[in-house]
Amino acid sequence: MSQLNILDQLKNEIYLIAGDASPRRFYRFKKNKNKILVYCTKDKKNNLENYIKVNNFLIKNKFKAPRVLEQNIKKNYILIEDFGDQSLKKITKNNKKKISLLKKSIDELVRLQKIKVKNQFPNYSLNLLKKELNLFYDWYLPEFFSKQKLDQIRSKINSILIKKIKKTNTVKKVFVHRDFHIENLILIKNKIGLIDNQDAVIGHPVYDIASLIDDVRTVLSKKDQENLIKYYIKKSIYKGKNFISDFHILSVQRLLKILGIFLRLYKRDNKKKYLRFLDRTWNLIDLRLAHNDLQDLQVIFNKYFNKKIKNKKWK
Repeated sequence: MSQLNILDQLKNEIYLIAGDASPRRFYRFKKNKNKILVYCTKDKKNNLENYIKVNNFLIKNKFKAPRVLEQNIKKNYILIEDFGDQSLKKITKNNKKKISLLKKSIDELVRLQKIKVKNQFPNYSLNLLKKELNLFYDWYLPEFFSKQKLDQIRSKINSILIKKIKKTNTVKKVFVHRDFHIENLILIKNKIGLIDNQDAVIGHPVYDIASLIDDVRTVLSKKDQENLIKYYIKKSIYKGKNFISDFHILSVQRLLKILGIFLRLYKRDNKKKYLRFLDRTWNLIDLRLAHNDLQDLQVIFNKYFNKKIKNKKWK
């Protein structure tokens, strides 16, 4: 029995539940509803060790994150507290309380950004932001352009966007969840629980609020988005005069990264479910590029990305 991995040992006691975009797999117990088995064989430092580290950090600072009940990194698994399945994505479908729950999430984000951080987590550096942007060039663009054309487009976008990203780098850095969207926010006894926490970094305050408001998994009207931004500004300790500009710039960077990630999941990992979000991603990119500070970048996008590309029907 000891030679069997944990999945074989527990095969009659657990069942697979919907996973995320990572190599992790999540299993619930048939009888014990209070814990989840997280199994991962790839990049265990990021997917298991960091998961534990960030969760413990959040719990220490009085946030609701899954407690680690048991861990055996060597054998590819950890057991964590089960927060249930009441994600905001699930409970805000056709739910009139969507905006109030999003405001509740913003309240929690504002509280998160008050945590004192130093060197506990990686810095969301320009190099890391550029590396993320490369996902768009390496996975999305090859579907439509030759390498020569692709390199030309990359050069033109980067010559403008990287400079703008650099200008956002002057604010005081805060804790950044990095995946602060409705699939990772769980309602537990009227409180917001945070999951999928392993990618936390120290970076710009607007990144997580952009993740929430420009979430490709849900549709908000432009008016609702603007009202939520105003709500965040009212509540937040960040009062930077460049907030709106920084929001648009970093949201574009994030959305381009998402296009690359979703194509990588499709092409490399055969995960097709994320393709349905591509239209919404492009709609949000177009919305943010319309901002005055991004009109030079908008010209480039209008030149190279037509409706045929944006509305491509994937098989």
